[in-house]
Amino acid sequence: MLENEMVRNMNSYFEQYGIRYINELRMGIGIPDITLNMGANTRICKFDDFVKMEIISYINEKKETTFSELSDKFYIEDNKIRKIILEFEELAIVKVVKSIIKIIKNILETKLGVTISIEAKLRDWKGGLLQAERYLCFSDYSYLALPADKIRNVDINQFIDKGIGLLSVEGNMITEILSPIKSTTCKYKIKYLATSEVLKKYGNITGKRRRKDKVFFEYAL
Repeated sequence: MLENEMVRNMNSYFEQYGIRYINELRMGIGIPDITLNMGANTRICKFDDFVKMEIISYINEKKETTFSELSDKFYIEDNKIRKIILEFEELAIVKVVKSIIKIIKNILETKLGVTISIEAKLRDWKGGLLQAERYLCFSDYSYLALPADKIRNVDINQFIDKGIGLLSVEGNMITEILSPIKSTTCKYKIKYLATSEVLKKYGNITGKRRRKDKVFFEYAL
């Protein structure tokens, strides 16, 4: 079995439950093979730029600011700042009154639900464990997935120590060998970006289960 085949099998598993997911989410610190989201507000303002999130955070903290202040703070040319603020206006996040930029919607309180990242490996469980650990900065939970016949090779104590979950994959069946621990290092703004990327795939469609069976990460809801 090839790694991309294992990922496709897992994709099929999540699709049958109507769970939103995206493959190979590029987050700078790593690229999970699969990133899931359950329970996020599907109508969130979707961003894929960390600088924009920082600008939004700054305006939200200040309550009101100016174009020149933002330009100086973030070392961005005035015309680019104006373009960003125009985008925020169109999304009804800010309002510009006589060159004063005022926050009108705090998106930093948006419901993001639960985000789960999965790293898939055929045999290199140590490398996969390290990668899965990195994803905890933008995921609530993180797993390493291995073929069923490779599970016996891992040191389960290393997974327990790092709070990483372990999945066994055989065909279209996924079995949870070890539940992960909720991340204490997940950063809201980075999770917001990850959630945005997942939701872009589905628009404003709400993810609903198409089967009533119990999913292995039911504990996360």
